[in-house]
Amino acid sequence: MLSASAGFAEELVFRGYLTRRFSAWTGNTALAIILQAIAFGLAHGFHGKAMIAIAAQGWLLGLLADWRQSLRPGMLAHGLQDSIGNVVAFFS
Repeated sequence: MLSASAGFAEELVFRGYLTRRFSAWTGNTALAIILQAIAFGLAHGFHGKAMIAIAAQGWLLGLLADWRQSLRPGMLAHGLQDSIGNVVAFFS
């Protein structure tokens, strides 16, 4: 449940709130998606060098949210990725 709720909350904050704030601030949705992805990567700095890949994932999830005009597909994908990753890590 923690993995699913983290995916939901992170999508709401990064792809929802921050993308809209950055878009209003810059007047450019593409730049807003890049800025939220950088913030997403930095928020996962405790993963070390992997935060670069995490920022790339944030960029892709931002593109998905913009394309679909909904946070739901990203919430589902993010929650599933976190959940499956935790199950695999548990059994490894």
